[in-house]
Amino acid sequence: MSSTQLNDAVAKLGRLSESRAERVVSLIDDLAELEALETTADLAAARTALGEVDAPLPWDHVKAKLDAQFGFSQPAS
Repeated sequence: MSSTQLNDAVAKLGRLSESRAERVVSLIDDLAELEALETTADLAAARTALGEVDAPLPWDHVKAKLDAQFGFSQPAS
């Protein structure tokens, strides 16, 4: 959000009735909390994924799987 958009939003908030402004601020607080929870969940998932110690797959195997998945033909060896 640009500073102009933020200034416009604050100005609109100032024109709302007090009860409506409180509801808007409450929704913003709820959104911030949801984003924090999502970030926490994403970080936990990333840490779990980083902790998995599978052996790396050779590129030719990965490429062959992707080519098969997306219907690309394999070059003759």
